[in-house]
Amino acid sequence: MSSTDHPYELDGWRITETVFHPEKVAADETVYALGNGHIGIRGTFEEQRSIYHNGTYINGFYETEPIIYGESAYGFPKLKQQMLNITDGNIIELYVDDDALDLSTGVVHDFRRSLDMRSGISTREVTWESPAGKTIRLTVRRLVSFQRKHVAAFDWECTLLEGEAVFTLLSKLEGKQRAAGSGNDPRVAHSMARNALIPKEKSIDGNEARMQHVTRNTGLGLLATMRNNIITECSVSAEPESYPQEVVHRYRIEASAGKPVRLEKILTYHTSLDSRSPELNRPARRVRSDAYRLGFAGLAAEQREYLQEFWKTADVEIDGDVSLQQSLRFNMFHLLQAAGQDGYTNIGAKGLTGEGYEGHYFWDTEIYALPFFTYTKTDIARHLLQFRIHTLDQARARARELHHKGALYPWRTINGNEASAYFPAGTAQYHINADIVYALRKYVQASGDLNLLLEGGAEMVLETARFWYDLGDFLPGKGFCINEVTGPNEYTTLVNNNVFTNLMAKQNLEYACELIEWLAEDHPALHDDIVDRLGLHRKEPQEWQQAADAMFVPYDAQRDLFPQDENFFEKAVWDFKNTPRSNYPLLLYYHPLTIYRYQVLKQPDLVLALFLQGQHFTAEQKRHNFDYYDPLTTGDSSLSACVQSIVAAEIGYTEKAYHYFMKTVRMDLDDVNGNVKDGVHTAAMAGSWLSMIYGFIGLRDNLGRLQFSPHLPEAWNAIRTTLQYHGAGLTVRLTRETLEFTWAGQVGISVEVCGSEYAIEPESKLSVALVAE
Repeated sequence: MSSTDHPYELDGWRITETVFHPEKVAADETVYALGNGHIGIRGTFEEQRSIYHNGTYINGFYETEPIIYGESAYGFPKLKQQMLNITDGNIIELYVDDDALDLSTGVVHDFRRSLDMRSGISTREVTWESPAGKTIRLTVRRLVSFQRKHVAAFDWECTLLEGEAVFTLLSKLEGKQRAAGSGNDPRVAHSMARNALIPKEKSIDGNEARMQHVTRNTGLGLLATMRNNIITECSVSAEPESYPQEVVHRYRIEASAGKPVRLEKILTYHTSLDSRSPELNRPARRVRSDAYRLGFAGLAAEQREYLQEFWKTADVEIDGDVSLQQSLRFNMFHLLQAAGQDGYTNIGAKGLTGEGYEGHYFWDTEIYALPFFTYTKTDIARHLLQFRIHTLDQARARARELHHKGALYPWRTINGNEASAYFPAGTAQYHINADIVYALRKYVQASGDLNLLLEGGAEMVLETARFWYDLGDFLPGKGFCINEVTGPNEYTTLVNNNVFTNLMAKQNLEYACELIEWLAEDHPALHDDIVDRLGLHRKEPQEWQQAADAMFVPYDAQRDLFPQDENFFEKAVWDFKNTPRSNYPLLLYYHPLTIYRYQVLKQPDLVLALFLQGQHFTAEQKRHNFDYYDPLTTGDSSLSACVQSIVAAEIGYTEKAYHYFMKTVRMDLDDVNGNVKDGVHTAAMAGSWLSMIYGFIGLRDNLGRLQFSPHLPEAWNAIRTTLQYHGAGLTVRLTRETLEFTWAGQVGISVEVCGSEYAIEPESKLSVALVAE
């Protein structure tokens, strides 16, 4: 889809639609979803009609149930983990006389919905004529507070335009559990066998109501509250109602023309995970009181202030394409909405916008999303890494279960335990260990935050190094080999010496050696404590270094190609020519054994190594290997296009890089894969930022310093962004002629541009002339 084919108005800061399209309802519920890293609420219409799937989620709030295997085996995960669709407060039903507000009935005279990414508020405006001929004007604004993680709010207003009518208004909290899954698509969540939310208590007190639940198996407590405040000159009578799975504030309003009826609804959500305590009422009271005092207007003011600061450090400005500017900001906004910010939660594959992939956390966070936060909002990056540190004990237990030393992190998880039931494309993706360490190393180098290493980060690196050494073997004629693994390409599994895995493991081992030496020299007390607690033998770091130095990386010198794994070139190439377009993604139409038999990629694997471990490849090798693997890559994974874009830009294929960038940057706004209804693609969203910064601006930070080799597409005039580096902002502006830097730090830094090194003095500017490609 080109940048001129778009379903929303062109606006760099808003996502706006002006026509009600029933066929787009499911996708729009995801697009207009709001969240704050803790709460997520899908953008369903409050009146609960003409909707696809209501969804309210809390990051890390989940249920378990047994995984049912046809045939089980030792070490298979036993429990499924699933993020729950929880108590729904997004319900404000309206009846005009006897007609329910429903955009699929009557006449919609006017419709406008807009998400403002500077205010964090979604607004819907509708002029609707009921089947009986009564016309109303409805305006609804909503937000999920970034400043107050437990709070969401609605500002609902309806005005009768002519005559008189009776409005019946129902504002609800509903505890019925819903799940959106269906069919055999493994990417979509499926309903649990039993209702996971067990009612505990509920109450209505004046204009407040509350419902409390506990999860059936995990025993997690949930308290949801609402307060309704109705403001109107019209006559109003109120009646509370309570049912087994819902509490309702019912209002009967004698509406007359031109007199608005306004409902301010404030929701709060608390769980036992928040305070690590089953007591929910006490911490919730203060939160409710403060939110009620502020009201919607006060919460909205706070929201705008928060986002004003966020965009100062996160914005990427494109001069030359408003459509791409819009989608890039949309992606960054949704990343902010998805990211856990308490050190105990992470980023789900669908964020907090849907139940796809059951709300699990994957390597997507470390490889795709964390670089964004590392260079834009360092505190969030730190929290995301803390989640892995806090779940180190579970990783240790998993390694022991599989008879290994050290720690093995789960391929997919919510609570830190492995939840992947399909080990060939789950547990066998051992590279997750090195991915986490890669992200930690990048964060520390960019932020200068050595304290995180002292607060468990270094211990995590050492334990993952231990695992790699135990997993691999020194084999004659090869070196240190890591066998029976799966790399990023899930269309090839259980292979020997996957190049990506081996190179990432090599860096993991080297970093562990570097850190143990640093601890011994600079923090001897902590060093001794870690050595004692882990039972770390003095020879282990030497062994890690030997393994790193001897890491086997298969290579076909005759063709100057690196096989994805040791035996990849022994397979026939997939018959792409005779595979109909309708048979993609392949995983839905072919048995895994059929796919595994061929050279075919779900997503970049060796090409991802060219990007993340580029220091191990020459420029010519990068070009040769990209040319070989790109035609084999189906793009069946949303993680594909951004990596292809980045490497294409580096090797000078700027137009191809632009082509792949277009696929990733508007993946959700244009519903490129046809499954946005299940939630956003957080990795692809982060990938659009990666493509801008690592692709077109050409940043490389593999070696601990900032290197730039820019490639500006013909369609654009300039790119401007700010990178957070060692606590200060480095503003970078790329034009066709120059790469300009503005450094806000108190200490000078050096940067490398196209192979030449330049010094930037404190609080100063630098302009580097570029040679035309």
